[in-house]
Parts: sequence; structure tokens; C-alpha cells
Amino acid sequence: MLLIRPIRMEDAPAFLALCEAAGPGMTSLPTDTARVEQKIATSLESFAKHVSEPGEEYYLFVLEDTDSGRIAGTCALLAAVGLSRPFYSYKIVQFAHTSLELGHFEEVDALMMVNEYRGAAEVASLFLLPEFRRDHAGKFLSRSRFLFLAQFGERFADLVMAEMRGVHDEQGRSPFWEGLGRHFFDMEFINADRLSSLGKYQFIADLMPKFPVYIRLLPQDAQAVVGEPHPHTRPAYELLLREGFRFEGCVDVFDAGPTLHCPRADIRGVRKSRVAELAWVVDRVPPGPRQMVANTWLDRYRALAAPLMQTDDGRIIIGAEAAEALGVEPGDSVRFTEL
Repeated sequence: MLLIRPIRMEDAPAFLALCEAAGPGMTSLPTDTARVEQKIATSLESFAKHVSEPGEEYYLFVLEDTDSGRIAGTCALLAAVGLSRPFYSYKIVQFAHTSLELGHFEEVDALMMVNEYRGAAEVASLFLLPEFRRDHAGKFLSRSRFLFLAQFGERFADLVMAEMRGVHDEQGRSPFWEGLGRHFFDMEFINADRLSSLGKYQFIADLMPKFPVYIRLLPQDAQAVVGEPHPHTRPAYELLLREGFRFEGCVDVFDAGPTLHCPRADIRGVRKSRVAELAWVVDRVPPGPRQMVANTWLDRYRALAAPLMQTDDGRIIIGAEAAEALGVEPGDSVRFTEL
């Protein structure tokens, strides 16, 4: 069984191995022990914190294979970004070029640096080991965050965004960076992206172009990747589109990967989930479509995918294995939605 739970400090070695497996471009998954432990500590503090309004809390989850004890994947939620440091993006804007003398009119795309997502919540750090990419495990891992957003909405901003990894090769070379960023920074893409992941944003404002950049002046391979997700990221990108997220022109300043957003209340997994009382637990629920099911406790949050039955009065019935994994018993509340 695959179980979503908050990360613990004892998960650090397994989480570090997971980060190393993610490869270049996933700078939210660091590959050194000190940063891994710092991320885990920040998550633990966030889960323990009393929150009256969203701040810079960071909630980090792991996907545990309960049969083997392995950490199979991870995902994260940020309550609000850009509060103490800018959250820079490039936004694709259009300029009208008109010549009455030549009878010529066209709209030309350009990139303008913005801080558009200040204060938005973020879904981040989605990664699943290749050997677990089956039976809708990736879909469950990604969409499980929406159950948490629905249950603990007061801890998050009203707008939710997601930065998608942009196109780069196996060595970490980004066509967009080579076509634009390298002209202003004396460093490799992976190093610039890593500095940003460490919270060092001032160098972006200091060195990136202050004026709009015409996309058509970039090399052809750089133009081709503006707003395009990495091939490995495309399934997650398309899943978010189905959840109600949309792309409205903001891209990452380093690799030009697309940024999607959606009002929290409009996300399908948030909007369609509901809370019900657990009526009783049975040894085995008849086979059927699996639902995402989570308990409703912040301090010992758990979520999984399992079939369930509903009673005439709106309560639900789940299997004994699922109930034990969630730590629930009859009379407790659970939140669920379709997988």
C-alpha cells in the first residue's frame, strides 16, 4: 500500500537518495544532507505551528510503500510565496508594431520580468521513483495535495500556483538559459537555479535584463521551449490542467518552464472532495474504483487510495487495512474524492 504522510527527520537518508534520483532541474529537491535536514526541519515546524493566516510555511510529504518501508516519492505545499523575497517570473506580453506607411501590423511577443505571484500558495517538488510509476501512483501523489488544501484551507493563500520544470537535457543544459541567461550571468544554468532554490534572488534583479526581451531575437532552440514543460513533467502539467489550473503567460526566468495557477476553491480535487463520518470498518471492501481518502488531523495526517462504500445516510465504509494505515476508527471523520 502507498501512503502519503508528512516527512520525518528519520526519513532524511531515504529522502536524500530520492532527491539524487530526481536529477538536474529539480532544485527544490536538494542533494546535500544539510539542506535536506533544513527542509525537513522547516516542514516539521510548519506542521506544529498555529496559523491564523498563511505565511511562509512549508509542508513536505513523502509517499511510503508500507509493504517495503521504502520512500517512493515526494510532494510539497508552500502556504504563500514571495512574502519576504521576490518571486520573479517572466511574463509573455504582446506589443503592437504598426506601420501606416507600409500598411503593416503585427503583434510581437516579448518577455517582461514580473513578481506576479507574490502571496500565492504553491504546489511543488513532485517526484516519483520510476519503478513506482504504475497504477495511477503519480496521479495519486500529485492530487493528494488537494485533499490537504481542502481540509486545511485556512493555512494557504486563495490562489495556488505551480512552477513546472522547463526543457533541458540530461546534463542539465537549458536552451533558454544558453540563449538568454548566459549572456548576463557568468555561470551554468544548474548553478543559477540552485542559488535561486537557496533563496538568493537579488542577483536576478541585479543582472537580468531590466527591459522587455523580444522572443524572436532569441536562438530558435530557446524560442521553441518558452512555456514548454520538460517531457518528464508533461504528465503532471496535463494533470494540473485537468484540475482547473491554467497557463497565462508566466514562465521561469531560468528555463522558461510554464507556471500554472488556479483559485484554491476552484481546484477540482478541492471542490469535489467532501468530509464524511466513518460508519464502520470491514475486513474487505468489494473491488471497485479507488478513492483518495485522508484523515482530518494535521499532526498525524495520512492519505491513501482505496475502494470504499457509502451508506444511505452519507457515511462511508472502508477496509481494515486502510483504516489502520489512516489511524481512523468508526465515528472519526475522513475526507475523500475520486482518484
